[in-house]
Amino acid sequence: MRILFVRLSSFGDVVFALPAAKALRTNLAAAHLAWAIEPPLVPLVAGAPYVDDVVPVDTRGWRRALFARGTREGISDFLRRVRTPFDLVVDAQGLFKSAIVTAAASSAGRRVGFGWRTATERINCIFTNEHVDVDRASRPHVADQMLALAEHVTGKTGFDRIPDVNHLVERKDPVVDAWLDQQGSRPFAVLQPFSSKVNKEWTAGDVVAFSAWLGAQGIQPVLRWGPGEESRAESLLTLSKKSSSSLSPSTSSSPLPLLLAPATTPASSARLASRAALFVGADTGPTHLAAAAGTPTLVLFGPTPVERFGPIGPRTAALREVAADYNRSGPGWPADAVHEAVRRLLA
Repeated sequence: MRILFVRLSSFGDVVFALPAAKALRTNLAAAHLAWAIEPPLVPLVAGAPYVDDVVPVDTRGWRRALFARGTREGISDFLRRVRTPFDLVVDAQGLFKSAIVTAAASSAGRRVGFGWRTATERINCIFTNEHVDVDRASRPHVADQMLALAEHVTGKTGFDRIPDVNHLVERKDPVVDAWLDQQGSRPFAVLQPFSSKVNKEWTAGDVVAFSAWLGAQGIQPVLRWGPGEESRAESLLTLSKKSSSSLSPSTSSSPLPLLLAPATTPASSARLASRAALFVGADTGPTHLAAAAGTPTLVLFGPTPVERFGPIGPRTAALREVAADYNRSGPGWPADAVHEAVRRLLA
């Protein structure tokens, strides 16, 4: 059976979609699964033993340059690949853009997607011929809603909810591996304060104070950054150094300073996180990847609902921000609550 699995974005939601893709690939006889996904996120799924092929769909790039030659070539290649006969399309996104991909695979007799009560954009339902509505009261998490699609197709339940990211953890990366060798056996914690949405992020003061607390516990704080975030990360390091130098001398040993993590891709961040003693981050893709990799992970939530996007992994915790309006003027996450959550994770 040839399956086209459609989950184009975003980083965190692609991580949450991994269990559904694995369930389909491993529970349908002679299954061959191709995943349609935005190009920057291809490395997250490429190489997974339950993904046989990857179909890049550059919807963002095509919209930016609709009449460019590269766009025409990209769309032509995409159409050629999805017109290869598929037996089944599973639209795990529920948006108009994913519906276009589903519609392009017109040869598929079965096109499964979310129903009118579950799809984020109801127009999506027009392009599927089997609809799955999920009781959001009993299954609010996006990962469980996508698993419901796999349950519908396979007729089975009880699939593992934890995303299988072993293909990322085991993938060698020269930059990350060299950095890890330099650290030796000293425990370190990865901090992920940045996000694609500013209302999810920590304040600089929160980051500096928490890294100082970690360093005082003998855990090396490490700041992770992604594309376009290096200058912000450097600014945080500078602020951390100024904060440390302003402290009065102590008879005790100085806390470990905040370090900059090596450059990572969406995929290699899993390898870095898997070697960490702790990962603390905003509700964003790298944080959820760390949780799936088995690292003790604390997610600091702002406006997004924990019940819908909470971390999934063997050792996780979540805290919701105190500030009701999330305008960064409130008290944020109380330090004592964060410290207690970390102690519990590391116990």
